[in-house]
Amino acid sequence: MEWSKLKNVILLMLLCVNAILLLLVGSQARVSTRYQEETKEAALSVLEQGGISFLLDELPDDLTLPVVAVTRDRSNESAIASALLGEVTLQEQNEVRPRYSGQNGTAEFSMNGSFTVTLQPGVYTLDGHDYDKSSQSCLKTMGLSGTLADKRLDGSETVLTYFQNWEGAPVFSCPVTLRWQGKDLIQIEGSRLEGTAASSTEEALLSTSTVLVRFLAGVNAGGYVCSRIEDMTPGYLSSSTTTRQVQLTPVWRFTTDTGAYYVDALTGDFTPAE
Repeated sequence: MEWSKLKNVILLMLLCVNAILLLLVGSQARVSTRYQEETKEAALSVLEQGGISFLLDELPDDLTLPVVAVTRDRSNESAIASALLGEVTLQEQNEVRPRYSGQNGTAEFSMNGSFTVTLQPGVYTLDGHDYDKSSQSCLKTMGLSGTLADKRLDGSETVLTYFQNWEGAPVFSCPVTLRWQGKDLIQIEGSRLEGTAASSTEEALLSTSTVLVRFLAGVNAGGYVCSRIEDMTPGYLSSSTTTRQVQLTPVWRFTTDTGAYYVDALTGDFTPAE
């Protein structure tokens, strides 16, 4: 057989093999997609049999957040105090909880990330914006971004609570609360995480369907009562491994008609929100 004809035969055989491989991959993808859909439907069915309605339009995709180890950095606490209060002085040279004071208020920071800033009325105002936009602007001044978790009235005060974001994902154990008295911001308190990622690892996380089943099991085992899931949000919970080292673990936050709960995306552990 001439080489040109043999070459054409070989190319035709390779094309046939590639076509067969594509068909096999496509078939496996369809089977995988169908299996995932059936698993989701089964998880929702189990939930309904447990007396809990799922109010979201569809089950969220599987979580893909990494496990992150963060080394705290406290070097800019004085800069944050100055950005919010103007010129300040260090009143207590205590490494555990330094306190800054100025004409416009005070600021205290702790080693575990908790802080309290008290402002004099008129220092930070709405300036024509709504509470959320003004609060987000204040967080940006502190070098933070946050996801709004709650807005409520407390007597004459308007109180907004945010979860600090880490790489775009909320850290549920780092809430920041801003208190407004009329148009004046009078207090900021909560917990902040600032530092650098010492490590970031991709771990095998539980599927969303499995997390949903673990949620139902946790509710039943703990004797909790709820009738509907109103929201299901991915994010992190933090835990201190050393004084300066913090681990961020991927979790799902379930918001229900009776409260909020967490399911660890690594272990499936169920815990109620505090």
